[in-house]
This record gives sequence, structure tokens and C-alpha cells, in this order.
Amino acid sequence: MSIPVIKAGLSLRSFYIFNSSFGPKEGEEEKKILFYHPQETDIDSKIKDVGLSEAIVKFSNTFTNDESVQAMHTQKTCQLYYQPEPGFWMIMVLNVPFERKTRETGDYNEYHGDDIHDTIYQAVLRQSYKMFRLFLGTFESNLKPGEDLDAVANLIGKLEEFYGKYILHLKLKDCDVLDAFGSVQYLPLNQLVFLRVQNFINMIEATFEPIKQCIFLYDDQVIWSGINPTDLYTIIEYLNGPMFQTSSPGQEQSRKVYIQEQATGQDKVYNFMVCRKVQNVTLCLFLEQVENEQALYDELNAVINPQLSSISVSLGQLPEATSTAKEDPTAPKFIYF
Repeated sequence: MSIPVIKAGLSLRSFYIFNSSFGPKEGEEEKKILFYHPQETDIDSKIKDVGLSEAIVKFSNTFTNDESVQAMHTQKTCQLYYQPEPGFWMIMVLNVPFERKTRETGDYNEYHGDDIHDTIYQAVLRQSYKMFRLFLGTFESNLKPGEDLDAVANLIGKLEEFYGKYILHLKLKDCDVLDAFGSVQYLPLNQLVFLRVQNFINMIEATFEPIKQCIFLYDDQVIWSGINPTDLYTIIEYLNGPMFQTSSPGQEQSRKVYIQEQATGQDKVYNFMVCRKVQNVTLCLFLEQVENEQALYDELNAVINPQLSSISVSLGQLPEATSTAKEDPTAPKFIYF
């Protein structure tokens, strides 16, 4: 009778964010911690983990001046480091997969550290920041007093509200090299169909003054986008994830977003990102100010929905769209730089 092999796959051990300048004195170590998952971890363990991360960052600075430490591997864990803004560090600690084996001297764990690829999970860590920044802005911009909170407490509240939900939806075992590139897929179209979509976008922006930018997707493939590629990838990740949910077809999902302008590199605030799904088409509209939100939605329903349905049917009849939809998931993909 064979003995079943006990295996443990890749898993998240901890995820935390800290800023050393918030607790520079001895006895103030707890003030450095802005977010820590799992939240039920005792405070001594949190302080110990943050202190170890600080020591690793300082040690790495003896060899480089750009604070470029990215990962540290031990037998049982892999620690990933990212400094998205000056002074703010994000740390993700992964449990290394292992198998429980037996030998003459007893049972032991055989760890597979090579199964964790730094580039892939560094990209996952960076993407977690980009998602926060898309909807809430930078960490620094949230470091301001709230109604009943001081600046740091306000930032902590925003981090807990966002990452408390975001981390629950991380599918670390499903991450692959495509996550590392952060790329999007464009749908190849002939000129006539592309011009029809472009004319539709131009009509929307000309008819509805509050609408400043648009994204047009078919089966999650990009046909038109007016925003930078980095934020485009983040938005598509959001649309395909559990954080985006629609109660019924054509239902609006409206959120405030911060989009980085390609020309200046500065964040531009859109008070509304309205996402509409009609059949296989997803349309995202970025608006600055809206006086009567419900009236705008009613007008959009009357003007846009019929055309979206018609365009979706036309796209579905194209060989380019049908061949892409039926593509073998194991088929090779090409990445262009």
C-alpha cells in the first residue's frame, strides 16, 4: 500500500506596508506599520517582521544607492520588496511549496524554492499598488487628515479598506509570465470595422460633454483606448476580477479614478468611471463632472445601448473575433515590444 505524499503549494504568508519615518524612536515601532495581513497576527510578530525588512533594506543599501532590493529567499519563504513611493515599502512574503518525504532518519520537508519566480511575483506586488493608485490615488495623497482622523490614521483606514478585500482575491498559483509583462491583447480588425468603432467613440465624446476618454473592449480585447497602457492593463484586470460586479446587463458601475496622463505623467482625476457591458462589448467612459448623474445614465441608455448591441453583433460575425475566441489556451502567444 503506497503512502500518500503530503504536498503544500505556494501560498501567501503575509503582506504588509510600512514607513519607517512614522516611528523613528525606540518604542514607536508600531507606528511604522500602516497595513498588515493577516490582521489577527499579534503586534510583536508584526513589529519583528517590519524590523527584519528594514534591516534587509539597510543592508542592501551598503551595496547600492538606489534601494533596489527586490527579493530575498530562505528555505521556507520568499520575501518580495517594492518601494512605490519614497519611504513607503510594500512587502509580500510567500510560503515556498514543499513535499513531505520519508527517509531512514525520519520524515522531512523537501522545499521547491525554484518554483517561485521573482519577476512574476514582483509584478503581482507592483500591480497591487497600481490598483490602489487607480482608485484612491498615491499613498502620499491620502496622507491628509480626515473628518475625525489624523493624516496617518486616514491613510491606514484607506489601506485597510482596500487591501483587506484585494488580498482575498489574489490567485497566486495562477500567476504566470504574462502577469510579469502586464500586457493587453488587441483585437485585429479591418479598416471599415475599426472606423465604425472610432466614429462611435467620437460621437460619444462630441455628444456628451462630461465624457473625456473612452475604452472599448470586445471579449476583453482592446479595440480603442484613450488612456496610457499601464492604467489600461490595470482597468482590464479590474474588469475581469471579482472587485467588479454588475447586477444586470447594462448596469452602470461608477467609480472615481486617477489616470496618469501620457504627456505630463501627472495624475488626472476623473470623478466617474462608468463601465457598461452589453453582450460581448465593454465600454468604459471617463467623466470629470456630472450635474445630474441619473439623467446622464438615462440618456446613455437611449443613445448608446442600441449602437453597442449592433456593433457587438457585427464584431461577432468577423473571422478575426471568432478565431480569437476559439483560440486554444495552450497555443503559443507572441509578445511585441
